[in-house]
Amino acid sequence: MKKFFKILFSRFTLIFLAIVMQISLAAVILLYFNNYYVPIRIVTSVIAVLVLLGLINRDMNIEGKLPWAILVAAVPIVGVILYFSFSHNYASVRERKLFAKLPRHKLGEQEIEVPAKINGQINYLNEMGEFAFTDTSTKYFENGESFWEDLITELEKAEKFIFMEYFIVERGKMFDKILEILMRKSKQGVEVRLMYDDVGSLPHIKHSFNRKLSKLGINCVRFGKLKPIVSTVYNNRDHRKITVIDGKVGYMGGINLADEYINETHPFGYWKDTAVKLTGNAVSSCSLLFLQMFDMAKGQTECFDKYLLTETTEEKERRTEKHQGVVIPFGDGPKPIYREYVARNVYLNLINQAEKDLYVTTPYLIVDDAFIDALRRASLRGVNVNIVIPGIPDKKAVYCMTRQGCSKLIDAGIKIYTYTPGFIHAKGIVADGTCGVVGTINLDYRSFVHHYECGVFMYETQAISELQDDMYKTIAQSKLVISSIKLRWWEKIVCLFANVFRPML
Repeated sequence: MKKFFKILFSRFTLIFLAIVMQISLAAVILLYFNNYYVPIRIVTSVIAVLVLLGLINRDMNIEGKLPWAILVAAVPIVGVILYFSFSHNYASVRERKLFAKLPRHKLGEQEIEVPAKINGQINYLNEMGEFAFTDTSTKYFENGESFWEDLITELEKAEKFIFMEYFIVERGKMFDKILEILMRKSKQGVEVRLMYDDVGSLPHIKHSFNRKLSKLGINCVRFGKLKPIVSTVYNNRDHRKITVIDGKVGYMGGINLADEYINETHPFGYWKDTAVKLTGNAVSSCSLLFLQMFDMAKGQTECFDKYLLTETTEEKERRTEKHQGVVIPFGDGPKPIYREYVARNVYLNLINQAEKDLYVTTPYLIVDDAFIDALRRASLRGVNVNIVIPGIPDKKAVYCMTRQGCSKLIDAGIKIYTYTPGFIHAKGIVADGTCGVVGTINLDYRSFVHHYECGVFMYETQAISELQDDMYKTIAQSKLVISSIKLRWWEKIVCLFANVFRPML
């Protein structure tokens, strides 16, 4: 009962109810005038038709258009209100103006000799403003425990600055240890910045958490502050996970700052997650990604130069890990800040160019038909395609959709595995054992279209070799789905409705 009242009177519930009341009030007013005044009825009908015409011609894939078209056609007044309230995935006007004022940096100018297909991927990312480095060491972490241990060690070495950007922050063993170091480093004169997504962290920390940390010397901000007003801005969450230490060490991956990620708690069995550590000049790209988002959240512009550091020859020689291969940290997010769906296209390039093997881990597999077709074509042309999904789901409705989508893949010879020990939150892909991505990108509509995401594309690096080995070990712990997945009757009903509205989930 105590837990029920805590949820009932939580900030999320109150804000949710305020938004529902605003939408309901608007709908009731319009329905009233629509029922009693013929001119209003004509106007609302014309608006609904115009919305449908605009939707048909909108720069949006068919999977995104379908649910809105159904809503507007079935219940015009409510559908139009919801459409204008929540459908748009563009960054806010404020974010666009701030982003346009931020300084631009050209970080990579290196001669790189790679196969043509890899060069194409590099060229694409370069066109998106991301740059390739050949002087950066990589280290792969196959679970949150090893990542956390290494992170603590590197945080203790910080001398100049620490940047941390995460979707979820929650008090507990993991974050409390990190917070203790951040507070101590701040007192020692290290510049400490922390940013977390307000919606992602909403169930876990109090509204005043950022102000409390600011009083402790940590420059802390909430990204996308949740307010009790209707706004499409709530679509664009900061789903990134980035740490930068002194501009020399950087981390990216799927691991948030909460205890389930280090298996201190077990809400869904063993929590499998991954990350990659960068040491070298590619870390400047991580710094740039962080600073751009931080300044947008803070509503400020600043010079980034002092944070975009270049390693000296002596520092390179002192590194224990030998650098090899190509490293490209990259970001993704809503239009028009990002003019392309970068993460989706990077994944599609890897799938389309794979020749022998393709391994993928993802907590969710709710992609559009073009993505499904790319995976099917890879398998049908002889590529050994393997995909690992959770054995224990965190969201049952989404898991039903994931399992239903797997049937189309199994029919094309793709091997689907369920991770037996529990929930796999890792977001990774590796093609032909030579190139791949570790990052924050889920294989679903929201990650590809709405959210701010990040990842590291790598070619023939130490981390890629370690990622490939971890794929083998993960599959050894997983169960092969030997035939098309048969859903239970209630799962079919869930999918019947959920698939129509999957871009909204």
